[in-house]
Parts: sequence; C-alpha cells; structure tokens
Amino acid sequence: MRTSLSLLSAGILSALSLSAATNVALANDIVISGVIDGPLSGGVPKAVELYVINDVADLSEYGIGSANNGGGSDGEEFTFPVQSASAGTYLYIASEIDGFTSFFGMAPDFDSSAMGINGDDAVELFKGGNVIDTFGDINVDGNGTAWEYLDGWAYRSNGQTANAGTFNDENWAYSGVDALDGANTNAEASTPFPLGTFTTEGGGDVEVPPVEPPVALGACGDDATLISAIQGYDAASDEAGNSHIIEAIITATRQGGFFIQEENADSDGDATTSEAIIVEGETDITVGNIIRLYGSVTENFGMTTIEMDSDVVAADCGASDDVMTTSISMPYEEDLEALEGMLVSVTDATVTSTNSLWRFGEIVVSDSVKRQPSDIAPPLSDAFAAAQTESEASLLTIEDNSGSQYPDAISFFPNFSYANTIRIGDTVSASGPLNFSFGTYRINPTDVIAVTSTREDTPVVSEGNLSVATFNVLNYFNGDEDENGELTFDYDDNRGAESEAAFALQEGRIVEAIVDLNADVVGLMEIENDGFGDDSAIQSLLNAINAQLGEAEQYAFISTADNSQIGTDAITVGLLYRGTVVTPQGDAVIVAMPEQQVSEDRLARMRPSLVQTFEHTESGETFAVAVNHFKSKGSQCAEDVAEAPSDIDTIQGSCNALRVSAAITLGNALNDETLPERKIILGDLNAYSAEDPVAVLTDYTPENRGYTIKTAINTGMDEGESVEVDASYGYHNLAETFDEDGFSYWFFGTEQVGSLDHVLASDAMLADAVDGTHWNINSVEAYQLQYNQALRFYPDEEGYAFTDIGPFRSSDHDPFIATFNLVADEPAPLPIPDEDEDSSGGSMGGILTLLAAMVGFRRWSAVSKKRAS
Repeated sequence: MRTSLSLLSAGILSALSLSAATNVALANDIVISGVIDGPLSGGVPKAVELYVINDVADLSEYGIGSANNGGGSDGEEFTFPVQSASAGTYLYIASEIDGFTSFFGMAPDFDSSAMGINGDDAVELFKGGNVIDTFGDINVDGNGTAWEYLDGWAYRSNGQTANAGTFNDENWAYSGVDALDGANTNAEASTPFPLGTFTTEGGGDVEVPPVEPPVALGACGDDATLISAIQGYDAASDEAGNSHIIEAIITATRQGGFFIQEENADSDGDATTSEAIIVEGETDITVGNIIRLYGSVTENFGMTTIEMDSDVVAADCGASDDVMTTSISMPYEEDLEALEGMLVSVTDATVTSTNSLWRFGEIVVSDSVKRQPSDIAPPLSDAFAAAQTESEASLLTIEDNSGSQYPDAISFFPNFSYANTIRIGDTVSASGPLNFSFGTYRINPTDVIAVTSTREDTPVVSEGNLSVATFNVLNYFNGDEDENGELTFDYDDNRGAESEAAFALQEGRIVEAIVDLNADVVGLMEIENDGFGDDSAIQSLLNAINAQLGEAEQYAFISTADNSQIGTDAITVGLLYRGTVVTPQGDAVIVAMPEQQVSEDRLARMRPSLVQTFEHTESGETFAVAVNHFKSKGSQCAEDVAEAPSDIDTIQGSCNALRVSAAITLGNALNDETLPERKIILGDLNAYSAEDPVAVLTDYTPENRGYTIKTAINTGMDEGESVEVDASYGYHNLAETFDEDGFSYWFFGTEQVGSLDHVLASDAMLADAVDGTHWNINSVEAYQLQYNQALRFYPDEEGYAFTDIGPFRSSDHDPFIATFNLVADEPAPLPIPDEDEDSSGGSMGGILTLLAAMVGFRRWSAVSKKRAS
C-alpha cells in the first residue's frame, strides 16, 4: 500500500471526467486507474494501478486477473493479503519487482505473474469472486493497436483528449508522448513517468472523504489511550480499525516493528487484560525508553497490532525501568492471551522441537518432551487419549527476532555449533515479549537464552559381564570402485553418503558412537547389503572401529554360512561381537519375513532377520540374539490401498498388519527347541512401544488390549487370509523395566518422541538382566548437524562448526544398550555310592558320573573365582 503521490504530479494531467468507462466502478471502493506496459528491455515494467476511493478494512476481499489477447477471462489470479487501505491511496501490482523499481524509483506494493500483460490486454478487478471493474475488453484482442503505448503508461478515460495524447474507445486509456509538460517525452524525464494522477473529480457520485487535519500528538505525559483498553478482554480487540495515541515503554524490537508495554504505574490492575502490544513500524527510539505514538489498531493473524502512522512523528519521552516481567508456569496455569505483547519469562522449560531451528530460527518448549501416544498406550484407549491431549498441551515457541528464513545466526543463541547445541530434552530459560502468530504463542528473547544440555558422552548404565545393544547406522554405504578402480559413491543402490568427504564424516561419527557404546554384541540396521568380503560395508565399518581399540576390545562380525547377502534390499541387518567375551555357536540363521501381494505387479517386502547363538566365555552359558528391521511406517501395504484403513491402523502407520505378521514369524522361529532359553530380540521394529507388533512379541491378550490384533492379508501365512491373534510370545521390553521414560526416536512430523528401537528379553534372559538405557545421541540432535546436511548447507568455511567428529548425530535413531550378569549353572550334587557296591571298584557308569560332576564343579568354581577377582 502506498500513500497518494499527487504532489509529484499535480497539474500534469488534467482531471479526468468519469463517464461510461468508470461508472461501473463508482459504487465500489476501488477502481482500476491505470495500466503500465513497460518500455524497458523485456517489456518491463508491467503493472496495474488501483485507486482507493473509500477506506477498505480488508483488501483480501479483492483480487486481480488478466485476459490475454481477447481470450476471455482467466479469473482471479491474484488475491490481496489481509490488510487495510486508506481512501486516496494507490496500489501497484507489478509482474516483477526489479523492473518496476528501477523505472519508477520505488518498489510496487505487490508482485504477481498474472500482471505479465501487454498494452492491448484487458484487466479485471474482483471483489468476493465477482468482477467489479474492467480495464479493456476481455473478449477483444487489441492486436497491438488498442492505444499507443510509446511511453508504457496508460490511463483510463471517457474518450476525450488531453495534452498531446489521444484517447481511444471508452474502454481503453490514454497514452501520450508529452504527458509531462508538452516539451519532454516521458522517457527523458527525471521521473520516468508520474504516478498517482488519477482522480474522481468532475464526474460520478463518488463520495470523496474530507481531508482530515493533522493529528496533534501532544506532549509526553498528556492523556493517552491505555493499551489495556485496546487489548480488551477478548482474543480480538474491539478497537480494530480505530486510531489512538498511546504512550508506553519500548521493551524489545523485531524485524518490522517493536513491542511496547505500559509502565506499572499505568497498569489497570486487571490480570485478564494485557498491558502491552506490538507496533508495526520503525523508530530510532531505543529499547527502555518511553515512546508516544499514533496509530491504528488491527488484528494481524490473531495478534492485536498497532500500525504506527508514519506521518505523525513519535516522541521520545525518556528512559524508564518501571515495567514488569511475568513468569509463565508450565503446564500453563494462565490464559496467555491476557499476556499478549507483555514481557514474560520461562524457567527450565523443556525443548520439545528443533524442527524449524535453522529454517525460521525457532524452537518449541513445554513442561516435558512430548511422547507419541502409541508409545504409551494402545490406540484409542483412555490412556492413549490422555497422552494425545498431553502431547498438544503447553507448547511455547521461542523465535529469532530477524523474521527471515535461514538466518545467518540465531539471535537468541548465536554460538550454535556441533559442540554447543540445543537438543530435544534440554532445559531452557528465556525472557522477552510474548506474541502470537501461526497459531502459537511465541517469546522473542531480549537476550541470549540459557540452555542446560542433556548430552551424555557415554551411556549411563550399570555394568554386568555381558552388554548387548541395537544401533541403526542410517544407510552406511562405503562406496564402490568405478571402471578406473577409483572410489565412487555414484551408483544406483547407494542410499547413503554422496561423496568421500560426507562418508568420512558419517563413518567417523558412527565409529565414535560404537566405540563409546562399548557393548559386547551390537545389532546393526541400515548397513549396505553387499556381502562380507574385504570391500564390503560391514568389513569397512569393522576395520574403522577396531583401529580405535586395543586387541582385547576388538570386534568381529557374523556372516552367513556361505557369505551370501542377507536378503535382496539395498540395506540389511548386521551383527558385531567381541570375541574375548562371546563365541558364536553354529551357523547364523536367516529368518525370511512375510511378503505381501499389494497389487498385481507389486510386492511389499521387508528385510530378513538374523539369528545367532553365542556362548558367553566367562559363564559358559549360551544365548541367542535376533537382529531385526521391520517394514517402514512410510511404505504402502495392501491394507492401506485396498480399503480404508481403520483408525487403529492409521494411528500406527502404514503396514502395521504386515509388521504384526513379521512379529509372529519371528516369534515362531525363535520357538525352535534347538535355540537356548536365553533369547534377545533387538532392532528397529518400526513400531512404537505400545503398538501391535511389540504387543504380540510381549504381553498381548485381546482383553488387556481392548481389541483383537489381526495379521496381514495376501501373505504366505494362513492361506493369504487375515487372522485374529489370540496370544503373545512373552518377551519383556527391557525399556519398560529399566528406562521407562526413555526413547530412541523423534519424529519431525509430530514433533514427539518414542521408541522404535527395542531390546526384548525372554524369561531366562530377563532373570540375568542388570540394566538398560537409551543413549540419546541422535534423535534429539538438530537435523542440520547430520553428515549430509552439515557438508551440503553448513560447511565450516561459511562460519558454521557443524562438522566435528563425535558420537552425536551419527544417525537418526538412538542406540539402546542392555547389560546382563550371566552365571554358570551350579553343578548337580555328587552321587552317593550305593552301600551294596564295592567302593574300590564300583560300576563304570557310577565312576563316570562322579568324574563328570567333579569336572563341572571345578569349572564352575574356576568361573566363580574369576568373577570374584
């Protein structure tokens, strides 16, 4: 929006008498007053001028469209934003900003490709979707001769003549060579062409508002409207559209405006009305000083705002510290609407989202991290509904003051780096004015915020004599050799690093994480599926890890019996172990997972599971580990496309039923009597803790679930039918036992945490369990620190220290580590010789039994002594 420029052009064009050409517009508050078809190279600027006859409270009711070459209406192609326009002002909508700015020396109010018109094209003005004014004839192609547009400017007219120019028919407009003063052409003028020469004098019944006298601002301390009276008791101000003189302290600035708050002495003492407001406009008066200004009240996307009148010079009334800051409690105990614009503070609030940290300079805080409801309770249960309510409660955004996307630095945390970051779960203290936009309340901090980090350099877990962990390594692909024998990452199956530098950063962090994890057995997910040769991904990772370890700490990996790949997907599961702690027993077992026929030409598949039995060196006990990576929630399976999925399935993501079938397949495979009683299921099950697949493997019954779980259709199970599941496999989720509040994943789509990565133990394994914990090194870290983001968008040479090596943001899932204390079974009691047998020469069987028992006793004693030492 722009004020009238009539002082620039007074007397240049004679006043235009409105008749047929404009009568259609006389009943409206806005008319099309001019069209620009530019003379510059490329035909720019191209624009439309609108004249505002009467005040317009909401421009968003209006829009513009063009009709090219007589082809009829293209409809409303540009709609104005929500803002007001004052009588006597002009609006300029240009096809592009640069040409308009360079030609006229000022920027247009709006730009739209819809204004890419020629001088013989028609333009339509809409209100509420209806045409209220037309410039030209939408059904006539002027064929370049509708008017002469030598200087690129055209004014609508009634068919008369003025100066040296000519007027065409009543629907078209004026274009003259000597429009400035009859001597100089427009192109030679210092101002390329005057704007704002259209008037409504001399014709029509348009009511021209009287010229208002200038506003008398008054002296500092004179009567002024209290901000509390403007804010009122409701979400929207009753004063919207009215103008006021206000006097208050500037508390903070932000791009395009500043916040002001009443002195405590001027408070109305009513906790239900706000004492502050945001002002749209610029001032040189500093923060902490009292400003006296004049402006109009508007509602800006739910935020009551004062639009400062730039024609009335604001007064600096001196410094004051008579202003209060209100502490916000979490969960909320107050109505934040009553604090809109006021200085507020939060202390030790928990960071729940960093999703927009680098795009918009925002974080979200609350009283705690927000959990996926299906990580807490079965879908649609009362506990689920309560968790859903809690996940959306007491959210507060802390935002950068710049208002720009991808700011060079975050104003409230300017030293953000890999070593000095803000993470999900960190605690934050901040203060500043409270505003409301995009549906959330926000603090604009007046100073750098205080952050207490929750980072742990190593997992905090009680030790046993065996530790087992799960770790998703986020598409670890180690490259391939090209035809010249050089390393390349440009091959079809690669899902990971796209360059050697990116791979080095990714690998360095994964290695650091696994070394610091310090587990005896590590199940891997998302490692490149290229076998077990010298150039394979798992061998590359093993070499890099062992290079950091002493001989007694080094790892080996489990391979298939014939060294073949595990499954056909580009990624697979893997298993690392310390040979000084455990020894593989027998060959690895590959458990094929069910496939689902989704359509005639598409199968839904998932990665096979890997099962390996180990003997624990210290105790001599055996246990089996099953490494898994179930079907993703982001895929599509038969239930998702063949019919409308149920609410229960929708809550749990796509392919839920196929993951249930996978859980049953795995549970049945582990019931093999050749496997030891001690069993561990670990991996990325792509199911939150309270979802169906985990329930089937743990403690599900239809009664405690509240509904009956079903398997997937169109698989090789149960003749392709979906069947009801009536029992579970009885494994125990160690996170529930040892780390109930922990989590392994943060999903940007919901900005909530939960566990997709699990370690489940059989009864016998649970009896030996010591502890377990999630090590939050990945999910809670800012996405921009990830290897492919840090190098692509935030390299060190641009000033960002995002590429350090450490365990943090080595992946997107967090590892879970469990510890156990395995003790050899006590030997059977020594047999008592039969009184009837000769003790000097009894039966051979009795002697062998005695010897066996003694050997067992000695072995157990030796192990016990070793543990005691």
